[in-house]
Amino acid sequence: MGINLIKETLRAVSNYPGGYSTIYEMIYNEKPWDKSKNSLRTTLSRLKKKGLVSQKGTSWHITNVGKAMLLKGNKHRPYFTKQNLKTKQVKNTIVAFDIPEKNRKYRDWLRYELISFGFEFVQQSLWFGPSLPKEFIEYLHKEKLLQYIKIFKAKEEDLL
Repeated sequence: MGINLIKETLRAVSNYPGGYSTIYEMIYNEKPWDKSKNSLRTTLSRLKKKGLVSQKGTSWHITNVGKAMLLKGNKHRPYFTKQNLKTKQVKNTIVAFDIPEKNRKYRDWLRYELISFGFEFVQQSLWFGPSLPKEFIEYLHKEKLLQYIKIFKAKEEDLL
């Protein structure tokens, strides 16, 4: 089991708990086929035995131990807490980005963060969702990522 699959699985589960297919789509950006889900099932099973994830029904969730492990190796890239989704959030923000391959870790990180904020995938680098927290935008600026990211305001009814 590769360390990247472990970290990517923990990141996916921490930002968007769900079943095998949902987690697979978050990691690989494609729909799973039967054989491809086997390695993910094995990874999740091993992570569960180590106490890093738990399963409730068909959904997988990260444990506190899993969060600690995930954050331990990623001090340079924080994971922002999920927004409180108890009330319906107004979706009025479009995020488009073109982060170079040499900064792939930030590109993947950005996708996970956008999902955790309640954004919906439109295309690989085009997302639609609620307003972004000020701290998040400040972090993007500090890391010099805003040069690759465009953030637009729009109303849902403005979209075709």
